[in-house]
Amino acid sequence: MKSGLGIRSELFQQVAHTKPDFGFLEAHSENYFGASLLRAKLLDLREQYPISLHGVGLSLGRADKLSVAHLNALKSLVDDIQPTFVSEHLAWSAYQHHHVPDLLPLPLTPESLTIMCEHIDQMQSFLGRQILIENPSNYLLFDQLQIPEADFLNHLASTTGCGLLVDINNVYVSAQNLDRDPMKFINDLSSAAIHQYHLAGHTPVVYQTEAGQEELLIDTHNQPVSAAAWGLFEKTLARHGSRPTLIEWDSDFPAFDVLLNECEQANQRLANASPIVKTQSATHQHSGSGANNLPLAQQQQQFLNNILGSESDLAEIQAAHQSRIRIYRNNVSGALHRYLADIYPATEGVVGHDYFRQIVQLATQSTPPTDGNIHNYGGDLATVLDEFEGLDQKLPYLTDLMAFEWALHSVYFQEQSTELDPSSISQDALLTEPIAFRKDARMMVSDYPIYQIHRQSLPGFVGEVSIRLDQSQDALLIYKQNHAVESWLLDSASTVLLTAIQDSNSLLQAISAVEGVIPPTQLSSALAQILERRILVITSEDMAD
Repeated sequence: MKSGLGIRSELFQQVAHTKPDFGFLEAHSENYFGASLLRAKLLDLREQYPISLHGVGLSLGRADKLSVAHLNALKSLVDDIQPTFVSEHLAWSAYQHHHVPDLLPLPLTPESLTIMCEHIDQMQSFLGRQILIENPSNYLLFDQLQIPEADFLNHLASTTGCGLLVDINNVYVSAQNLDRDPMKFINDLSSAAIHQYHLAGHTPVVYQTEAGQEELLIDTHNQPVSAAAWGLFEKTLARHGSRPTLIEWDSDFPAFDVLLNECEQANQRLANASPIVKTQSATHQHSGSGANNLPLAQQQQQFLNNILGSESDLAEIQAAHQSRIRIYRNNVSGALHRYLADIYPATEGVVGHDYFRQIVQLATQSTPPTDGNIHNYGGDLATVLDEFEGLDQKLPYLTDLMAFEWALHSVYFQEQSTELDPSSISQDALLTEPIAFRKDARMMVSDYPIYQIHRQSLPGFVGEVSIRLDQSQDALLIYKQNHAVESWLLDSASTVLLTAIQDSNSLLQAISAVEGVIPPTQLSSALAQILERRILVITSEDMAD
């Protein structure tokens, strides 16, 4: 049995070129929603390796309803990839209309158990297959009557038929942070329910509290697997036997050989392990004071309010752990900043790292994410710029720059419509049938040289920055070509013709509208370029079919 590796965008090229002997690859599901180039690459890798899908955004522990849109996107991906495993977490990240990019702690109460079972049943029915549930890293305890985590997971498996994904690093991190015995957790799990193991690294962080300093382990996935986690893995193999095992590394990537070495260390331990062992799990009494017993919905609303800005104490959290809420607050703010910086790299280059962080903080507090698919978030980031006095005068082009960067991002994930091949229809139909831009095409016009501003503000730009704000007024068409996003800097004739196409019912009507405005030779050239790029679609049902 060979171990697998968590596949990330930074690793695709090395995996595709070197073709290491992995047992499987595992991808974060939400990163492959939509018709992106990354999804196409994952489909290519599926021809070489078994693929598992690991979700982080469905929020199975939420107190309200699951997102049907998220389930639909996941089912589309599952149907395409046909993964070995599909997994999610014993956690939540959304309630009502707020959704944050972190796995938030779930009080392990009978109410939570009922909700998790219902949502697992719904997810498995929707996908038409079994899913696995992973134990998360925990940083705090609730002041409520708690079902032991291993018992909770065993009950989920026996009630819903789901399997368990045991994250060894999470077991160790949680045990250290909460002063628990990691082997007690391992021993109490039902072997028959375990289908997969995860291994990853963590980072010790020292925090200042009212009682002094405390060191906590943070599940960062950017370090080698610790000696303690390797030791716990060996004991887990002795207790429960071997299972498909994954090495996770999500950021601050080392040399590829380091990742291969991590996988090889897992392989050596798997080779020495027994086959699947089946043990009975023990049943334990619930623990906790039960002093506070707020409904889960109320707890989740208060928790979200706290990490999104209120920073008030939460009655259901143990008093000694109130300060640990900041870990989740920092995780959320850090994840949102990294995500939005990836979308708006030129914007961050223009305003600077610290100023951009302020923009992100204000935006996420006023309009936090509402969707488990994080790639849908960020299009209205520019709406908070009015809160920064004088910014519009100092950087008058900033709103247009942000609109351009959002167009690049949103087009990347947009489904590509069936393109119009001019050679496939008669000239009469080409001219008279109703037409429109493809869904993945975006046209924008700016009073500024936005194309060069963007290019020269990117982190990797090499050369002299030489832009005059009055040097051009740019018109751009952003669209997809073979899954890659293209930016077409339009000349005046193409701009006028494309604008007319947007405002017309047919190509003939658009051409008639610009005759006399564009010289014939320029009109002919603009039309040829538009048709060559195949950015138009026929909208009549008969012709579209």
